[in-house]
Amino acid sequence: LGQSQSMTTVLGQLDKVAFTEGQDVKAGDLLAQIDPRPLQAQLEQAGAQKASHEAQLADAKLDLERFSNLEKRGTATGQSVDTQKALVAQLEANIQADQAAIDNARVQLGYTTITAPISGRTGMRLVDQGNIVHATDQTGLVVLTQIEPISVVFTLPEDALPNVARSMAKGPLKVLAFSRDNKTELGDGTLALIDNQIDQTTGTIRLKATFPNKDHALWPGQFISARLYLTV
Repeated sequence: LGQSQSMTTVLGQLDKVAFTEGQDVKAGDLLAQIDPRPLQAQLEQAGAQKASHEAQLADAKLDLERFSNLEKRGTATGQSVDTQKALVAQLEANIQADQAAIDNARVQLGYTTITAPISGRTGMRLVDQGNIVHATDQTGLVVLTQIEPISVVFTLPEDALPNVARSMAKGPLKVLAFSRDNKTELGDGTLALIDNQIDQTTGTIRLKATFPNKDHALWPGQFISARLYLTV
């Protein structure tokens, strides 16, 4: 089953919850909005700091040019020129640091808008509007689960591996999903992959099949019985 949990990566107040529990959403849809004002202020502060250093750098470069001309005339020392060069280099480094702070602030600000990483269905809301969320929260905001398509993971004895591998090399293999009592067919899919190692404790190997699941007969976390067809 493919699923993703929407986690917060910044600290702030949850201003808006933009989804309804049990709602189907598409990748990129807005899920929640964290108060962006503190991070917006940090971004503006970093921008102002860069502008200040750029003004100082422009002035320092003019002074460096003057000192260089005076040195050529013999009215300024080489030490004064070297000192001014060092100041110019320092201000250039400050501007680079300011730009890094701006880039970081923009990234952090982007985290205040939480969008769906995948298309799927939302579960129960784990945080209410108005609460403070933290980057260290382990519960997240909501669990988003992919339903169409859905993956089924099942196991087979390791002795079946050679036959499965040979049949899979010839073309797609069909997998049927049944209820736990093996009476009701829930859907048909295609074998997607064979795991890259055998579980030595059970002597089995895991396989994954993908089902379109348009009717939502298969549900995340559901136990089913899988039948893999090698030949007919």
